[in-house]
Amino acid sequence: MSQAGGETLRPILFVRELHFEQILHWNQARKEVLTADILPQTGYILPGKAAGFLYRTDSSVAWIENLVAAPELSREERSVAIDAIVKAVSDEARRLGFKMLLGYTVLDAVVKRAERLGFAHVEGNFQLVALQLQS
Repeated sequence: MSQAGGETLRPILFVRELHFEQILHWNQARKEVLTADILPQTGYILPGKAAGFLYRTDSSVAWIENLVAAPELSREERSVAIDAIVKAVSDEARRLGFKMLLGYTVLDAVVKRAERLGFAHVEGNFQLVALQLQS
């Protein structure tokens, strides 16, 4: 949970049928394409504020991804909401028994947030590659 002006933010489980259109709108504002089938079963949302997802693997590693916030919120409101989402996803990964939660970004601000929330910054010249397996 995070505090926003005295208000405690409690992310709830993402339900595709209830919440997808909202995060689709947020992603479109960032000019990012999002389809419902790329989202995992486990995600958290603060309706009207932010969302994020836990991608599970069949190993001891999970991924946190697709963090997004409502573009109309102030920078501070978005930051507090994203912090709450990251905490909810991290707590769920821990509860499920994962030993490592990974994320990637090209934004220094995201690295700083991650470090503030307990993540370690892994240095390197990483590149993301993708192979489309089906159309």
